[in-house]
Amino acid sequence: MGFVAAAVAILAALLVLLVALVAYTAAVARRAQARVPPLGRFVDVDGARLHYVDRGRGPVVVLLHGLGGNLRNFHALIERLAPDHRVVALDRPGCGYSTTASAAQPDLFEQARIVAAFLRALDLRQPLVVGHSMGGALALALALDFPDHVGSLVLLSPASHEVREPPAPFKGLDVPSPVLRRVLAWTLATPLGQLAHERMLAAVFAPDAVTPGFDVEGGGALGARPGNFIAASADMVALPAALAAMAPRYPSLSLPVQVVFGRDDPICPLALHGLPLAAAVPGAALHLLDGGHMIPLTQADAVAALLRKAAAERREAATVRTPVANVVPA
Repeated sequence: MGFVAAAVAILAALLVLLVALVAYTAAVARRAQARVPPLGRFVDVDGARLHYVDRGRGPVVVLLHGLGGNLRNFHALIERLAPDHRVVALDRPGCGYSTTASAAQPDLFEQARIVAAFLRALDLRQPLVVGHSMGGALALALALDFPDHVGSLVLLSPASHEVREPPAPFKGLDVPSPVLRRVLAWTLATPLGQLAHERMLAAVFAPDAVTPGFDVEGGGALGARPGNFIAASADMVALPAALAAMAPRYPSLSLPVQVVFGRDDPICPLALHGLPLAAAVPGAALHLLDGGHMIPLTQADAVAALLRKAAAERREAATVRTPVANVVPA
């Protein structure tokens, strides 16, 4: 009886711990959503409900955020561009406040299909598409699979080529099993993430300092929600195979492409992503800035200037009409 009683006591203690972890995770998620509520509108497209902001008037710029992020990651660029551009930023499917009908996180190509449907729903015709980090990979997938939907690309610190080893700050997301991923999301991921939050941000922003107010203005607090862990883990696990499939297709891109990197980016190193991408895409321009991976925030003025120029070039190209040649009989 002693052994049975001990076993029952251990199981009861584990159950209490499990309930406590789930309750803590739910409470943290509620606090995060109270601090960082939705900013914009929602639209239902192709099996997804997408949260987006649509600001300003003028040349259209569409912003796609990176792994584990949300549209608030672009707040500094939105502020700088919206006075004379129409800036549309969306939470990628499964991220931020965007949801999908399926419980499974859509892969990169499925996300590209959803974003293409989003562009059609808002009647955004061949805009300048800007992608940061994994959002850069999504922008590339969109241009490859839906070339008539994209006018030009600006890729900020994009993930573009297969790398099997995840960046050090994201190794905790390397959970291939969907079941284990969900268990961790509702038990250990949030409390451990809270403990490592400041260290994680410092590693992602390195060598730059974390921008003030990132948790609220930049949406960083939403990373504590279990759904964010599930989506980010699924995205990261599936990304290498998607990039391996895409890389041989980069030479087929015929639209204007600009690649922008921080010289000291530790998350998507220039040598592994920026240089081979710029070499593979015909006519691609490579711009190097001081700093690391989070250049949409740490180098917002320089990035906004590049986007402003790219949008102007896109608008000028869209207005060009090929003249009809005068044919003189021989």
